[in-house]
Amino acid sequence: MLFGPAVDPEHLAMLQPFREMIRREDYGIVIDSDSEHRLQVCYSVGLTEKGLPELIAGMEDFTEFPQGTPSLMHHLVRTLLARGASYGEGDVFEFHGQWIRLVPESLYMAHCDVNLGLYGEKFSLLQVAACSPEPTERKHAQPICLN
Repeated sequence: MLFGPAVDPEHLAMLQPFREMIRREDYGIVIDSDSEHRLQVCYSVGLTEKGLPELIAGMEDFTEFPQGTPSLMHHLVRTLLARGASYGEGDVFEFHGQWIRLVPESLYMAHCDVNLGLYGEKFSLLQVAACSPEPTERKHAQPICLN
């Protein structure tokens, strides 16, 4: 599936729940890790179908946010979809005191298996990184590397 989109029956069956979630909710959030479970991330699926970049964040980057990174990602995606506008690199947002900046996904194109299975390499990816209330200052964030 790493080069997708998936075409074999086994991968198509695995992706069906995600397709249904996207159809029902407009997007989904997937929790994943690298093959050795050194880094856990969560990323969006379904935004590609709207012509938008998918978003990815490290699970350790937002432990202080209520209910952690998955909750922050849901808030962010819902807000962005409700805005109806495009977003991109450098955009800054604040949720319940947590400031974030959208930055280029660092180091390598992450192997987000669900997105690769759905879209092949035809999706773009932005990392959700914590930043300080002064939006020009970026806090330390774990680089994302799943491959």
